[in-house]
Amino acid sequence: MSRPAAKIHLRLVAAAVACLSPLAARAADVVILKSAETVAWRPVIDALRKAAPSHAFSELDLRGDRAEAVRVAGTLKGRPVVVVAMGPLAADAAREAFPSGPLVVCMVPDAAPLLGPGVGGVGFAVPVKNQLAAFRLVNPRAVRVGVVHSEQAAAIVQEAQRVAASVRLALEARQVASVKDVPATLRALLTGPNAVDALWIPPDPLFAADESRRFLLTEATKANKPVYASAGSVVSEGALVGSGPDLASIGTLAGDLVNRLAAGEKGKMELLVPRAELVVNKKMATRLGIELSPDALKAATRTF
Repeated sequence: MSRPAAKIHLRLVAAAVACLSPLAARAADVVILKSAETVAWRPVIDALRKAAPSHAFSELDLRGDRAEAVRVAGTLKGRPVVVVAMGPLAADAAREAFPSGPLVVCMVPDAAPLLGPGVGGVGFAVPVKNQLAAFRLVNPRAVRVGVVHSEQAAAIVQEAQRVAASVRLALEARQVASVKDVPATLRALLTGPNAVDALWIPPDPLFAADESRRFLLTEATKANKPVYASAGSVVSEGALVGSGPDLASIGTLAGDLVNRLAAGEKGKMELLVPRAELVVNKKMATRLGIELSPDALKAATRTF
């Protein structure tokens, strides 16, 4: 066989092998269920689509409505789709509708209990003690940190209260029943003789919606108080510092799980751990009169 003919033969063999690849042969319809439309989560979705380019994606917004979540998840039953559920509301509804998958859960503070055969997940938190230590490094003068949270974030807030003293912080926690209770509770923390030095946004669906998160950031800025976030994406919105998982990393890992499920994997799946990042807002530090130390800037993964 001549050399040109051999090259053509090898190309044909490679093409045939590619066609036999499970991922190439099992391109899937992927439905992304979003607990709410959240601009801060867009890097996750962009990275997810990039990591699983052979599939057809659609996005559905559940608008923070539990009844809508149950209804929409129910309409997907029996359809040949891979579901990616973002946030606790979407994850709970999708897990009930797809107990054996194919399902990927992400943007959930504790996704491990949701995993199982055909159901994979990506973590959405760094250890809370590490978060608090990072906040202390960036802004050591702030000692009393306030947090408004829902029942869904109660466990992580309680853990933060247990470990706060080890990093020389005091956590003032206020649980609310719904987003309607946030304004009065927040203002009580920010004003008066017992006002806190800073606010912390934990991984909590209470602040997944852009409107509620913007309100907290605006009120904190009015009170000249910094905001600490459990996601680096919130720093670009006005938080002083974010200590949390790298969102693009979450999307990439979720895309890997989609590829595996689309290829037919059905066994018990693991919780994948994304990279962590520390993001610092230098402009907000200047606005609030906070001097950032060289150590804090050196530790930062990104700055604004």
